[in-house]
Amino acid sequence: MIDWQSDEIHLLLNPRMPLEERRVLERAAGRVTLPAHVLIASSGSTGAPRLVALSKAAILASAAAVNRHLDATGSDVWCSVLPQFHVGGLGIHARAAITGARVTSALWDAESFTRLCAAERVTLSALVPAQVVDLVRAGLIPPPSLRAVVVGGGALSDEAYKRARSLGWPVLPSYGMTECCSQVATATHTSPDLVILDHLQVRSVEDGRLAISGASLLTGYVDPEGGLIDPKREGWFVSSDLGLVEGRKMRVFGRVDDLVKIGGELVSVARLERLLESVQNDADAALVVVEDARLGSAIHLATSATDPERIVEAFNARAHPFERIRRVHRVEAIPRGSLGKVRREELKRVVARLLADEPG
Repeated sequence: MIDWQSDEIHLLLNPRMPLEERRVLERAAGRVTLPAHVLIASSGSTGAPRLVALSKAAILASAAAVNRHLDATGSDVWCSVLPQFHVGGLGIHARAAITGARVTSALWDAESFTRLCAAERVTLSALVPAQVVDLVRAGLIPPPSLRAVVVGGGALSDEAYKRARSLGWPVLPSYGMTECCSQVATATHTSPDLVILDHLQVRSVEDGRLAISGASLLTGYVDPEGGLIDPKREGWFVSSDLGLVEGRKMRVFGRVDDLVKIGGELVSVARLERLLESVQNDADAALVVVEDARLGSAIHLATSATDPERIVEAFNARAHPFERIRRVHRVEAIPRGSLGKVRREELKRVVARLLADEPG
């Protein structure tokens, strides 16, 4: 557990992290001299992991803002099924520490989660989109005590949101990042629109990326020697996410590196991933952008499913002609992180090897 009042430095790493990566991060962390900080490994969907230095004050500022948004008090019961080495799970414990609320924790299983929420009279929780999809596919009904489930770690599709709501799950889509200690903007019960939390300011810069300023920003990134790289400029952190801000509401369109040109058309890969989610059902599948001599880039499908034709047919029927899946690659399993996110660089390498091994 984190001692939020001490000057201790805490290093939080995934216990399943490859040993070589762990040793690199542990060596860097051992050279950090920042007091009262938490060091978390973050890489998103690309690149090697790096440590993000978050002050305890920043984490608590984020937690207090989320508590205000959810009207969370000491009488609430949180259920945590997200790992504490991610800000999603860590944030739950920080919010509870502020209010004195109780936290019950468990490993993820949709049916067990639903039973636990009922048995413990859970009122608040946080999930990632893949976990919401699990609840929806199982047709599970939430207990009456549950009043809010914040969904972060990725975009929740409109279809998953509507189906979860129809079953009674009080899901609140959110947008956040490790560099901001968790949530930046969160929906309300009356609308899925993202509302910027009251401790932050958000604006769009000239190239459309979202810039964030406020009390919960990172101190910086830790370099291999334990030094600090501060990416903020005049108090603003410019993200890799594209979006639009209108007053205290905002929309997120995807990451800068999610946009690719296919046959001269600019395509949002994030939108195509949401389309795949709506048609893949229980299949283990993911999209891969591959260089194409004719189109510039092309969309391929990697999957372990025995009937990929069904997925391809359903996807292509709803996509623009230039967005259609051009090739299918059979893999043993889609590489994913601890929260279900696809490890895109690893998957690209797998597909590249498969293409290289093809005759001719």
